[in-house]
Amino acid sequence: MYPYYEAISTKEHYDFNILFEEDFSFPPHLHSHMELVFVAEGEMCFSVNDSRKNLKKGDIAVCFPNDVHSYSSTAHSKLLILIFSPEIIREYFKKHVGRTLENPFIEGVCSHEAVGTLLDMLVEESSSHRNEFVIKGILYSILGKLEQNFIFKDGRQLHDTTIQKLLRYIGSHFSESITLESVARDLGFSRFHISRIFNGKIGEQFNEYVNKLRINMAQSLLAGTDASVSNIALECGFESIRNFNRVFKIHSGMTPNEYRQNRKK
Repeated sequence: MYPYYEAISTKEHYDFNILFEEDFSFPPHLHSHMELVFVAEGEMCFSVNDSRKNLKKGDIAVCFPNDVHSYSSTAHSKLLILIFSPEIIREYFKKHVGRTLENPFIEGVCSHEAVGTLLDMLVEESSSHRNEFVIKGILYSILGKLEQNFIFKDGRQLHDTTIQKLLRYIGSHFSESITLESVARDLGFSRFHISRIFNGKIGEQFNEYVNKLRINMAQSLLAGTDASVSNIALECGFESIRNFNRVFKIHSGMTPNEYRQNRKK
């Protein structure tokens, strides 16, 4: 269950999520949290801002807050994903305020003994005590070990663009009844400008993008809650259960009930 939805809505200063995902895909998005992605098995394609790379076992991608990033798995992969608030490692971000990475991808870093040990410690702590100070110390250590590979650049211009504003707005409102026209009106853009951005920069149509967010959230709720399918459909922004079932099957290859049963197995 990808904690993107918690990351864009949380009001807590201390917020940390760690999870494993298999054959995971997610469209371009952003949030105010930091995100580290370790490839545990296989390979997948990851993009951060204007950079894109096929990552293999042992590679890592690093996203600073408000970086636009996406996942695309065309082959088998297993990922370890960390998403956490900058408040957890405040001193680190004070040192790099307004900056992002020129090189968000690092090859073979997980084979480094120190990083691998720190990751094992983080997984163990997250699944047991979840002591805030232990987690904070391990995150500082991981970034300290990785920083020798980092090349920083000014991220302020990257983080104030039309695409950032669009993705941030849609990320907060996709479960509502939004349209291309309503987004254009609320943000003060022309609908044709927004349509061009989606077709040219994001690579898909507006409605398709919104549906992907809704279906991914529905998958999370189906796997992680006992809520009824009809309630999940409404919570994710679908106006009818019929339309939800149709769109869900297009994106998932199965019905919502089949998806829930498979995840439980």
